[in-house]
Amino acid sequence: MKKQTIIMDFSGIYREESFLENREVCWLDCRDISGVNGYCSDDAQEEIRKRIQEYSYEGIHFLDSGNYHYLSKFWLEKIQEPFSLVVFDHHTDMQESAFFGMLSCGSWIKEVLENNRYLKAVCIIGPPQEAVEQCEPTLASKVVFLTQEELNQGKKEKWKAFLERHQELPMYVSIDKDVLCQEDARTNWDQGDMKLEEMELMVEELLNRGVFLGADICGENPQDTSKITEKAEIEINCKTNRRIWNLFI
Repeated sequence: MKKQTIIMDFSGIYREESFLENREVCWLDCRDISGVNGYCSDDAQEEIRKRIQEYSYEGIHFLDSGNYHYLSKFWLEKIQEPFSLVVFDHHTDMQESAFFGMLSCGSWIKEVLENNRYLKAVCIIGPPQEAVEQCEPTLASKVVFLTQEELNQGKKEKWKAFLERHQELPMYVSIDKDVLCQEDARTNWDQGDMKLEEMELMVEELLNRGVFLGADICGENPQDTSKITEKAEIEINCKTNRRIWNLFI
């Protein structure tokens, strides 16, 4: 399988961002796939799996906006050894899907917890305590949450303990930029208030502690009919994408 940086283009927003210039990447044009925005139909799932079949989970994967964060599930399916998952996200992504169990950007971690037999540990960094309390208790008990409130108070004991306890497990990292403050990211979802510098330090600590498998990044802010994305907002995401990318290469 090919190990490289993959650009999964669903909305066209990456065509407006300059951080890809002079970089060697594999561009997967997915704009022709229907049934994918926020929710992923069964037919779309089959098509996406076909398009990423020849590529490895060991690369860096840019997934477009947070509406497509469920794409992480397909990359994780490729891992055939016990592993842990670290997610930076302002949402738990562990909610029951509103449409008859259809895979969605808000339910993908729930589905991975229920169905991926190689996944042994999960840490979700950045959701507010209120969102954590809304998770189904049995599933929530399988996850280490580091909440927005704990981060703001500098309480990272659970993060240190997670790294120590699972340092023998290879780790995959998934980042939704909606965990970041608006100075460092502009997304199409409500956002947290984490500084990019804090995220960088935590990722560096993770990479120094254990075996790194691969990563994905989402949280772009594509143009839509309700609001035009300003050039300044695109530049903020460009700068942050470049800095996050540099952490892993």
